[in-house]
Amino acid sequence: MLDTEPRGEAAEEAMSRRDYCWFRMDGPGNLMVINSVLMFQGDLDIGQLRTVIAQRLPNYARFRQRVCVSRPGLPALARASWVNDPDFEIARHVEFDAAAPPLSDDQLHTLLSQQALLPLPKQRPLWHMRVLARAGGGFAIVFRLHHCITDGLGLVHVLKHLTDDSHDHAGQASLEWHPAHARPQATTQLCKRVQRALFWTRISAQLARLALLIPDCRSSLKRPLSADKCLLQLPAMPLELVRGIAKSMQATVNDVWVAAVAGALRAYLQERGEPAARRSLRAAVTFNLRNKADAFLLGNHFGLVAVNLPSDRARPLDRLALASARMNAIKASHQPHATMFFLTLSGYLPAWLQRGVLKLFTAKGSVVLTNVEGPPQPRYLAGALLHDAICWVPQAGTMGLGFALMSYAGQVQISMFADRNQVADPQRLMDLVGEAFVQLELDTRFSALALSRCDQVRQPSKALATTWRAGSAR
Repeated sequence: MLDTEPRGEAAEEAMSRRDYCWFRMDGPGNLMVINSVLMFQGDLDIGQLRTVIAQRLPNYARFRQRVCVSRPGLPALARASWVNDPDFEIARHVEFDAAAPPLSDDQLHTLLSQQALLPLPKQRPLWHMRVLARAGGGFAIVFRLHHCITDGLGLVHVLKHLTDDSHDHAGQASLEWHPAHARPQATTQLCKRVQRALFWTRISAQLARLALLIPDCRSSLKRPLSADKCLLQLPAMPLELVRGIAKSMQATVNDVWVAAVAGALRAYLQERGEPAARRSLRAAVTFNLRNKADAFLLGNHFGLVAVNLPSDRARPLDRLALASARMNAIKASHQPHATMFFLTLSGYLPAWLQRGVLKLFTAKGSVVLTNVEGPPQPRYLAGALLHDAICWVPQAGTMGLGFALMSYAGQVQISMFADRNQVADPQRLMDLVGEAFVQLELDTRFSALALSRCDQVRQPSKALATTWRAGSAR
């Protein structure tokens, strides 16, 4: 029988400086909390659900530990540790009100927006689940956890360990995703002195380049942050459709994603009559630097890269080609490693200096983009089918707008986290993102390159446009 008991970790474990940086990144206008919603079909058995979560989630030590910070004098010497919570109880973290009425999708989004600036209690492990009955059947789990616990890749590993690959729930977690039985992958070491010197020279050059970047152009997206947040999503779309657009232009799904957001931002600012619509806006795009096999280790192992969005180009295919070229250039650079090193370095700074440096760097962009690759096959939790998984990326510093693309079971879910002082009409911007995908699909379908390739897997454009309109009407 598989051993599901947590491994015997020490009572105290040092927190990495990079995770400590994320831990201290909360501000009055932004929280470093990943908000996600898991939508399930089927009846809710709250007893069985709690039992599964209680058996599996604590297998990751971070979910039963709190953060303890000791200050021996100098701020740079502050020491953060993961400490076992002696009062840990799963019931504190998995909330369910049997008397609460079922919520519609609109009511669920209102709830998410209201709690966007609700901090997680720091005297306890930094995560919380709220189970809600859904109007029309099924249930949802609002899953919130602090970014210092893990990044998107780690979150997907947790999701796989919590769930099963069939509705026949056997109680035991799969050995394949069990963190107690995973082993870290060997990492490539820079063994030669010349190679190390060259690597760190390039890292230093990238940091200097980022520091010298001028702030992003003025627009409504650069207004001060407020306490009024909005969390929205588009109807799910087939992953094969997005892949078809990418293949037609010899690009990637991420390139299509960047081009669509660039087109939506351009259209939104044009409708508002802002001069920034003719400029190239800058985005902070997340870039994973970890082997997928090491995702069970949790923590944060990614960089943020500054990308000049092709929002100054009028034609969708021009935007896609330019987005692909710029993303390829970044992949070949050391910028992702440089920003990850910067986050680690920030963990050694006094809190006030970290905030100042963070504001300096986030002023250089207007939007955050992230791409999360979820499980490719349907998953089940306590026998209920997970039919949709959505996450909202948190913002940092002065940034108040972020988009996330998450794939799951052959579908793509696009979500937006917006500060209403920066985005006065978030629903319109969200609709424009959907329309940008429709336009890209139309243009690639009728381009000479698209006609030379097999296009049988894609559905008619008219059907995609109908999906967006139905979602907007909802």
